[in-house]
Amino acid sequence: MRFIARAWLSLALILALVAGSAPAWADFAAGRAAYEQGDFRAAREQWQALAEAGDATAQAALGSLYIHGEGVPVDYREALKWTRLAAEQGDLTGQFNMGSIHAGGLGVEKDFGEAARWFHLAAEQYDAMSRFNLAILYSRGLGVARNDAEAVYMYNTAAVIAGTPEIGLHDLAGEAERMALNLMMTMDQQTIREAHARSKDFEARYLKHYLKGYFERKRSGEEAQQEP
Repeated sequence: MRFIARAWLSLALILALVAGSAPAWADFAAGRAAYEQGDFRAAREQWQALAEAGDATAQAALGSLYIHGEGVPVDYREALKWTRLAAEQGDLTGQFNMGSIHAGGLGVEKDFGEAARWFHLAAEQYDAMSRFNLAILYSRGLGVARNDAEAVYMYNTAAVIAGTPEIGLHDLAGEAERMALNLMMTMDQQTIREAHARSKDFEARYLKHYLKGYFERKRSGEEAQQEP
């Protein structure tokens, strides 16, 4: 079974950085720049101090380095430590990665129930990848009771989120739509209608959420440009 990997810089991470303090943003951005240049050791050095000071975004990023062995040896114990700290502060990337750690058995026993719990928390923050992974769990009854209608709902809502311009995960959106259609071929019409009704309701709510965030980011950007 294949669980999708996270695109490293998510919209939630962008929003967290915009909302953070200027010094923290500058330090994290320096680490991000080093990461993009392939200097993982320098990225870790920038993020380590922030993570130790309790910055959830840096904790999630540091945990990811330990998961993938970038600038440090692969160390699932350290990965779990930093990822959990971030996730328990509500960091979306941390929550997603906690789900992935438990689904993949990375340094822990595979536990699809625990994976589902963390994916649900990230899904509540409008995370497309977590919703996609929850759809897989619901369609197969892994860690949760099998529920094809819930799986279709999660695939549909993952597609809605992934297809928005700032997320831009168009391959994921297409895959989610394809998986939902395949699953619906095995379902009765009433269940399909119920799943679609829930999906349409979500789409309307997400559009309001997305537009609100868009205008807040636009206003923040305009204010930043006006600063001396």
